[in-house]
Amino acid sequence: MVNLPGYFRGTLELQDVIVVGAGPAGNNAALSLASKGYGVTVIDSRENIGDKLCTGLVGEECFRRHPIDPALVYREINAASVIAPSGELVRFETPRPVARVVNRVAYVSSFADQAREAGAEYLLGRRVVDLEQHKDWVSVTTDDGSIKARTLVLAAGFGSQLNRQLGLGEPSDYVVGIQALVRTENIDEIEVYLGRDIAPGFFAWLVPTEPGIALAGLLVRKNAPEKFVSFISAREAEGKITETVNKPVCWGIPLRPLRKTYTDRVLVVGDAAGQVKPTTGGGIFYSLLASEVASGALHQALSEDKLSANRLGVYQKEWKNLLSTELEVGYSARRMFEYLGDSHISSLIHQASNNGFIAELADSPDVSFDWHSSMIGKIVGHPTLGGVLSLVNPLLARMAKSPGLAGMVFPDQLVAVESEVTMAGTGTPV
Repeated sequence: MVNLPGYFRGTLELQDVIVVGAGPAGNNAALSLASKGYGVTVIDSRENIGDKLCTGLVGEECFRRHPIDPALVYREINAASVIAPSGELVRFETPRPVARVVNRVAYVSSFADQAREAGAEYLLGRRVVDLEQHKDWVSVTTDDGSIKARTLVLAAGFGSQLNRQLGLGEPSDYVVGIQALVRTENIDEIEVYLGRDIAPGFFAWLVPTEPGIALAGLLVRKNAPEKFVSFISAREAEGKITETVNKPVCWGIPLRPLRKTYTDRVLVVGDAAGQVKPTTGGGIFYSLLASEVASGALHQALSEDKLSANRLGVYQKEWKNLLSTELEVGYSARRMFEYLGDSHISSLIHQASNNGFIAELADSPDVSFDWHSSMIGKIVGHPTLGGVLSLVNPLLARMAKSPGLAGMVFPDQLVAVESEVTMAGTGTPV
């Protein structure tokens, strides 16, 4: 380890930092802290780093900030097709690539490789069974023994019991994703499918990776396996999917962040903290951004040897300054979309396609794979959407007509909306 003045160095008895979870957030935090000379140990229950369900879609800004070997990029994305509940297909194309489909496992592993080179130690195949906070350290107990450190970065993903052990609870809302690898015919661009028969309130996808291979999946609140079987069967009937390569796997995706992402000697980052785009469920970029904030906050706290909750609270303030607008606006748009019936969605897509709005949006500098609030503001403020919303509920229409984003439906306002709106075609709330 580098001996830097003013730093407390990790020892065999007491490490500087333990990171639980070797996903994007955990690996990037380990890389940043190890590069500053801290003693870092990363623990993960999996043997294969990065082996988690994901479409592997990485936005251009994320790619620029965290480059990947070009050999691991399957394709650049500047076009996608959206299939409305009515069956109408609308193609969305941008002048330049907005994202890339990458080998997700290799991309996440590359952060771990860099962290190891910087001095971080990795303990893989070790399941964490207990966490304890003490006055001067934290202890992490795995199925193979215990380790002590001055501080802990909890990046164990959504659904981990460890958040609750620390009294931090869990994200208040989530969705279920399901995905499998499939063989395809003539699928060269991303296809997004909408409709209550497919993925009520959310969407399904075909994301091509290598020639003749794609990731097929969907997001839904319940009955994910049944919805997935129906989606695959419909695509097989169309001749788009010829074979399902592996067994589909489900996973949970948080839609809301934790209320508190810090406590004494502990920071929570990534999916474990709910730092995920509520619009799409994508978490790589926001996890990387939050992990940079976390490592910066820990660097200051470790160098001063001040690791109380009061001192570490700056982390939450900083990551919220960076992401909270995106998370709040995205969640509001997500919940608004869930209350639209198939006829409303089909009408929106049809009118947006025929009045030039999609072409206008595609040419707008506000179109970003990574930052959605500006694009949502354009969509919500457009007269077409306001007209469609007025068919659903006057309150939603008023929100849509408000200037800028000031009138967006935020979670506390959704209580009023939910009491008035019922699902079109079902007559029951979401």
